[in-house]
Order: sequence, then structure tokens, then C-alpha cells
Amino acid sequence: FGDIFFTFALVMYILTKIKSFLLFVVVIFALTSCVTSRKVNYLQDGKHIAQYADSVEYVDYTVKAGDILYVYVNSLDKESQNLFNGGISQNNSTYANNPLYSYSIYEDGTIDFPALGKIYVAEKSVREIKFLLQEKLKDFMTHFSVEVRLQNRTFSVIGETGTGRYSMPKEKINIFQALAMCGDLSNFSDRGKIQLIRQVGEETKVFEIDVRSKTIINSEYYYIQPNDVIYIPFLREKAFGITHVTGVLSTTLSTFSFVMTLVNIGVLISNNVKQK
Repeated sequence: FGDIFFTFALVMYILTKIKSFLLFVVVIFALTSCVTSRKVNYLQDGKHIAQYADSVEYVDYTVKAGDILYVYVNSLDKESQNLFNGGISQNNSTYANNPLYSYSIYEDGTIDFPALGKIYVAEKSVREIKFLLQEKLKDFMTHFSVEVRLQNRTFSVIGETGTGRYSMPKEKINIFQALAMCGDLSNFSDRGKIQLIRQVGEETKVFEIDVRSKTIINSEYYYIQPNDVIYIPFLREKAFGITHVTGVLSTTLSTFSFVMTLVNIGVLISNNVKQK
């Protein structure tokens, strides 16, 4: 019984002596876990923020195998127009969704176009494909126009902010517009380590970007491309839910109160044992 009492008393003595140290550790930990404005504000300057060098100007997206093109030929010659539109007139109210106007790009980079056969379009922009088709159709028509669009103009967002796939309403969408479309980032999103997953040629590359940096508007990552995937990691502070000073104080006081309760219980038990 004496050994047990001695051990218990020693444990209580140690707990009493280190309570100040525990309080110090809790305060430091809570302060380092607080989400500050430096972690959530956009377009910042400073040594703690990544800096991007001026890169090349915006480059049109070039299509790849698996992309889907919308192509419509408009002409005063309705017979020729129907020939190159698969026999369907644009007067049909469902033309925009009609699969006869959609052309999937095969693995060899070609599309199969009415009367013209296979045409290689891979690694060309929508504008270049339009000019290519106009040049080939000159042998068949005189007064005509060609409309070409990329049907699968979408990007995806996954991670802390949620998951979603979004259509690109216009040709040029920058990273901030993309984030706005998905509802912006929460205070717990790690803006400094966003992962941009992009298909470059035959390989998939992952780029880490910092949207807190003002110089990102000059970088090659400022504009997103069709089929990009944006991954938003979360800050470690999310595990503790601490976003401001009141959160720090609340966490500190709760932890300290818990430790003091344990110490007081230990002292009471020790006193009872002594009295017996």
C-alpha cells in the first residue's frame, strides 16, 4: 500500500508542477493554429508569398483525342448546307443538341466529317479548325460560313470547397472566376497550395499555385483550360476549427480547465488517502 501511495503522490506532484508549462504549450499551439488574414487574402505582396515571372500571353486551347466539336455549316445553298450538316436544317429547334452536329475526336486525332471524310484536327485551336474546314469546303460551296465550338468546355473542382463540374461560359476563364463559380474558398482552404491538374500533350501534369500572390495574374496558370481539375487542400487549422482570437481563447481556456480539473481531483484523492 505504501508503494502505491508514494507513486500516486509523485504523479500528483508532477502534474501540479507542469500545469504552467502545459498552459504555455496550449497557448502557443492555439496561436499557431489560428487562421490569419495572410492565409486567406488574395492578391498579396510579400516575401512569404510565391512570386511568378511574366510568362507567355494567353494561348488558345488545342483540342485532343476525346474532345467533342460542334460544327455547323451555314449557306445560301440549302442543298449543300444540308449535305454537310448531316441532312438536318438549323431551323430544327433541337439543332444545338443534335448529335449530327457533334464530332468526337478519335484517338488518331481525326474527325469524320460528311463528304470530306477524315480530317486531322488534334493540337489545333477551334479557330484553326474553323479556317481548315472553310478551306476544304471552298471546293463545294461559295457563299457559306462555318461555326465551330468545343462542346466539352468544362473544368472540375475537388477538395475542401466541395466537388463540382462547371461549364465555361466563355473562352477565357481565369482562376479567380473559376473559384467564384464554385462558391469561392472557405477560411479553411489552403490558398497557397492549390493543385492544378492539366493534360499537356500526352501526359498529365500537376502544378502547385498560390492564389494569394498578386503576380499570379502574369503567370501561365492564371487562365484555366477545358478539362482542368482544380484540387483545393485544407489547412491543418480545420482539424481544430480555429479561425480567430476568440477561438484561440476558448480552446486555451477549455484545455486549461480540463487539466486543472484533473489536478484538483488528484489532490483531493491524495488528501483523502492521507486522512485514512
